[in-house]
Amino acid sequence: MQLRTKNTLIIIGTLLMGILIGFLVSGRLTKMRMESMRQNFMQGNGMERHLMRVLDPSEEQLLDVAPIFDKYSEIMRNQMFDHQIEREKVFEDFQNELRPYLNQQQMDRLQNIKGEHNRRFQNMQHNNMQKGRQNFGGQKRGGRNK
Repeated sequence: MQLRTKNTLIIIGTLLMGILIGFLVSGRLTKMRMESMRQNFMQGNGMERHLMRVLDPSEEQLLDVAPIFDKYSEIMRNQMFDHQIEREKVFEDFQNELRPYLNQQQMDRLQNIKGEHNRRFQNMQHNNMQKGRQNFGGQKRGGRNK
């Protein structure tokens, strides 16, 4: 093999490995960010922390807007849990409708998917109850320090 061909193959191989590694790392980072965002919003004060950081209210504004944030954070959290319960019902209907057409092994796999989903949902509920609402007293809640 000529030196020029060998060098070209090494460069192409290195390039392809770099693309593959970049693709995998990018996917993993995106997944981690999405999971983090979802966990923050599922917690009692995730939405509040995010919006406080974006809006950066003054101390005077904070006294007025904090109760509004509390009210709507609770509404949004309840809405998310209601949505999860509704999705669970839809999946149950889906499973019941599929049951006559699937063999036992396929039903077991479907049941495993459902069990994993239920475990995640229960863990989120348990974590939310354990953490509870975090009050920051007189401090600025989630805003930037000036």
